[in-house]
Amino acid sequence: MNPEDALAEARRRAAAGREAGTYRDAEALAALGRAPSREGMGLLYDWAFIEPDRDQVMSTRRLGWPITAIKRGLMRLLRQYHGQLEGEETRFNVHLLAYTAGLERRIAELEARDERERPS
Repeated sequence: MNPEDALAEARRRAAAGREAGTYRDAEALAALGRAPSREGMGLLYDWAFIEPDRDQVMSTRRLGWPITAIKRGLMRLLRQYHGQLEGEETRFNVHLLAYTAGLERRIAELEARDERERPS
């Protein structure tokens, strides 16, 4: 299967999954959006995505090029496995971030309500 066919097949399967209810939380994830600031939740949002730099896979030993070649070969052989792991970790991190944002929002609402109800 060539890449164009693979992409079309992935889109077809994703559409079928959405119709079957497999991705019922996809709208909630899309609604998260990227926070404009690099502080607080915005910084956590940036950290939530697993993006390893594959160019940093190397051996720092003197004459370590054979070890670097083996490491990069293993990385290439295990590309699909690592991609799935990175995807699962990223999904977990984003869900955890969404839950944390909801808790922070609820705390802010409760604190505001407490301020309004507090006698002067």
